[in-house]
Amino acid sequence: MNKTIYAFFLLPVLLFAQPVYEFDVHYGFGASELSYNSVPGIAMAIYPFGNFGFSAGVEYSMRWSSKISAQQGEHPAVDSPYGDPFIFRYSIDRYKEEMYGKILQIPLMLKYSDEFYYTAAGVKIGTVFDAGTDISYSGLRTEGYYPQYNLILTAPEFQGFGEQKNASFKTTKSPGTMVMLALEGGVKFKVNDNLIMQVGAFVDYSFNKGFDDPSQPAIQRVETYDGVSLVANDTWTSWSPWSIGAVAKLSFITERAQPQVAEVQAEPPPPVPPTPVPPPVQPEPHVSPEPLPEPELEPMPPDTSGLPAFLLNRKPDFIFHYPETRTSPSDTLHIQQISQIADTLKVNSKLQLHCVGYSERLFSDEITYETAWQRALRIRYTLERFYNIDESRIFIYSQGANKLENRRAECFLY
Repeated sequence: MNKTIYAFFLLPVLLFAQPVYEFDVHYGFGASELSYNSVPGIAMAIYPFGNFGFSAGVEYSMRWSSKISAQQGEHPAVDSPYGDPFIFRYSIDRYKEEMYGKILQIPLMLKYSDEFYYTAAGVKIGTVFDAGTDISYSGLRTEGYYPQYNLILTAPEFQGFGEQKNASFKTTKSPGTMVMLALEGGVKFKVNDNLIMQVGAFVDYSFNKGFDDPSQPAIQRVETYDGVSLVANDTWTSWSPWSIGAVAKLSFITERAQPQVAEVQAEPPPPVPPTPVPPPVQPEPHVSPEPLPEPELEPMPPDTSGLPAFLLNRKPDFIFHYPETRTSPSDTLHIQQISQIADTLKVNSKLQLHCVGYSERLFSDEITYETAWQRALRIRYTLERFYNIDESRIFIYSQGANKLENRRAECFLY
């Protein structure tokens, strides 16, 4: 009943929150309880409440380790077929174990993500579909010790004692489901409006053991009705997974809907009739053109910005501020300024318009320069397309990311 009530109240929030979706492919690599851990995977995240959201995905964790050692030991006393108690002993010069565990895990994470970094915390539910040990050994020696006679026998006829051979075996494990605490965080690099590269670190630790087997001798002597056989056992008796390492992600993010912008962009301003009658223009102080600077009185610094000299150190007549990374001026924030520019240019046919675009710093200098150029280009296109202003009167420039407040375009009447 309580779950139904929670869902009833949560559903309207999710429907009207206009969530942002994020899809990513990632690869992690680091240290683990065995030795190494390789973790490729995919995930999807949803952000219904601004920068806060949650994600789920699928990962394939491959952990492995290899160790080489010498082994020796003995079994408790047993009776031979002749009724004499003896102790089985063994020694191995080179005993190699290659342990591995393959886990299919589902991460369920709560996330916080902004423009520059992200953090996540949650659990990973893991199902082990393959785990075991590949064993090989060389230099095996066995012997039987008879305490009552203080006698050591190694001859082959004594039920396997003295057999020397190289061999390899494979053992398998049957672990249960594991639940791991998971933490992750990193930085973000924007490629474009929808594509993001992320680099970070992760750590996870299991709340429960995958298995807990009793300790067994490396070489076990087993008697059956058919005779005696030697069985190799691994020394991997307990498994509590953990890992720490680095992760790289390539993410695709959908943009949050902007209803007020969509309404204006869906119905652009109608084109000016072919023979318009200019309405009376009320001069406005802030749009009136400034007088042309006198070249002989104005210092001419070296031109390192790529702009004409008469635009340097001059206050712009119009400033277009852009939220997020948009480049179009045809919205409620800018439509009034566009109309004022068009009216001014129509009244005074000798005026020119110079527009300079700026951009936030993106993944590369080329993309940053192109985004700034698009902001100035969209202003010229809007004036030409919807207000019949000759494009030869409008000059555009790109300055990339060379200002503190870079999501903007500045226009000058000249």
